[in-house]
Amino acid sequence: MGKPQDLFWQLLEKEHAKARAYCFRLTGNADEGDDLYQESVLNAYGGFEGLRNEASFRPWLYRIIGNNFRGRFRKPWWKRVISGKDDLAESEWSENPVGQYDAKKCLDFAFRALSAEDRILVTLADLEGWKMRELAELFSRTEGFVKMRLKRAREKMRKRLSSLYSKKEVEQNKGAVNNYAMLQGSSETE
Repeated sequence: MGKPQDLFWQLLEKEHAKARAYCFRLTGNADEGDDLYQESVLNAYGGFEGLRNEASFRPWLYRIIGNNFRGRFRKPWWKRVISGKDDLAESEWSENPVGQYDAKKCLDFAFRALSAEDRILVTLADLEGWKMRELAELFSRTEGFVKMRLKRAREKMRKRLSSLYSKKEVEQNKGAVNNYAMLQGSSETE
């Protein structure tokens, strides 16, 4: 195989498209997603020699992306205290959004209820289709812990959505969010 750098690029090539899409989903913005991906690739490249098993490359790379996202997600305390109103709460949009744009806005609004770690978990589980075993390995937790954390994160998202809508509207919009998630390459969000 030769140099460790060559092996790094070969392993990254297999994960490139999915990891980049994951960064975009975490940030909700193409430019920020690209920045997060590039920063993570540089960090991974710098630490590649410390990786002991090339079979662990995928979870290792996603852990780096998650750590970088958490670092970007943190805000100074004064920005958390003095936060503006939500764009979605102020905007007028139909009672039953069915388009991809409306579903994305709905999903983004629900994501705002989550911590960085919960957002990573929901994105990997529901939008990227990772198995519980893979998530447990990534978070260094048991599968039971990951399932419970995922359930609680989904409940937070539902609660946030229900603050804008009646229960009936949340159930109607759930289909649009599921359709959006499937368009993004996942099987289902529930």
